[in-house]
Amino acid sequence: MPGWGHIAERGSIWGIRFTAACYRTLGRRASLPLIYAVVTYFFLTDAPGRRASLAYLRRIHATAEGRRVLPRPPGLRECYRHYCTFALAIVDRLAIWFGRGDEFEFTSHGLDYVDRLAEQGRGALLLGAHIGSFDALRLLAQRAGRTVHVLMFTANAERLNSVLRELAPEIEDRVISVDPSSVHSVFAIRERLRRGEHIAILADRIEIGARDRALAIPLLGGSVELPQAPILLAGLLGCPLVSIIALREGPARYRVELDLLAERVRLPRQGRTEAVAALLTSYARRLEHHCLASPYQWFNFFDYWGDAGSEVRSSRAKPHAEGV
Repeated sequence: MPGWGHIAERGSIWGIRFTAACYRTLGRRASLPLIYAVVTYFFLTDAPGRRASLAYLRRIHATAEGRRVLPRPPGLRECYRHYCTFALAIVDRLAIWFGRGDEFEFTSHGLDYVDRLAEQGRGALLLGAHIGSFDALRLLAQRAGRTVHVLMFTANAERLNSVLRELAPEIEDRVISVDPSSVHSVFAIRERLRRGEHIAILADRIEIGARDRALAIPLLGGSVELPQAPILLAGLLGCPLVSIIALREGPARYRVELDLLAERVRLPRQGRTEAVAALLTSYARRLEHHCLASPYQWFNFFDYWGDAGSEVRSSRAKPHAEGV
């Protein structure tokens, strides 16, 4: 099964340039019809993405909690809504990039912990995911006078990242590029944590070529591979580990949820893998909670469980799994 890193940057260059030009010229409201047209094109031509979306939405529907927000078996209508929700997240992202962040409103849960760290001059490792908006988190940190650096694996999307640098060059100063063959990024992270700054990483995907450094973790009735690297890094640096997600609640309105996973990560010599798995499981439980509460804000449009296009086979899904 090809991983996310092997998915081509299909249409991303012209799509982002076009979307950015629409937003910059017309503003949010007037550009939305054009942006929806772009999304509709990708929805109609992206068969693997549609299958992945439906496989994920079926997993949501297969749970009692999920059926509160997805009462009917998901089909193409729900899949299209999934794509459109992604489009709205991109529009919000452009608003932040183009300096319209003052339009955004936030509610939050758990951020008092980060405030306490700031008083102590300590930094933390923030585990995010491809749910909601990472840029909204960056905006909130900026408003609060906090510095957050993003740890990013960029080798799989050089063309796309070149466009993003053109659109928002200031973001580059807060990005630490990951090179799996080098230890320089570890030293850069250590220095920033010592300055009381935070390091954020999207921890729901494994890096290219790092499948042997991933662990199988339960999520939504199946098993997914999550990277050990963020947990091992937190253990090496002895820093706090938190899960943080920003979920869209309306136009330019987000709710930020922070959950402490460990005040200080300690990984024993004996049973290290089990300790890493326990922390990844806690992280996955938070992902599952957010997916069930806001299912359309999960933006992994690839075969995440390896079952896209098939029915969910977990025991809890059997009575409710449906075909398209």
